[in-house]
Amino acid sequence: MMGANPPPLEPLKSLLYRYWFWEWLFVDLAGVRDVYQRAAAWKHNIAQRRHLPVYMRRWLVVTAANLGVGAVLEKALASMLSAAVFYTNSCIAVCVLFVTFVGWLFLGHAQWRGGGLP
Repeated sequence: MMGANPPPLEPLKSLLYRYWFWEWLFVDLAGVRDVYQRAAAWKHNIAQRRHLPVYMRRWLVVTAANLGVGAVLEKALASMLSAAVFYTNSCIAVCVLFVTFVGWLFLGHAQWRGGGLP
């Protein structure tokens, strides 16, 4: 059979990136000069907003897990360095969570104003 080739497998690195980060869902509006293409990209980005709560839940779990492990290591071991690593990871996860929430919030209140480009 000629058309029975299975689709190529996606590399693990790409799958992990898509699992943790949402940038691949959205269209960058900075390089779009045509007003109609910009409007279509804007509507696409607003429609993709519905996926952001899934990413926020993932990062919330990572934050809670890092805080929990850091607290356990802080109490159980005298070494504060190992606990500090997990606390630092939780701070980074909180930053990612905050950026995701702000993007979700702004896309929820976004309106296409159209008009010309600068």
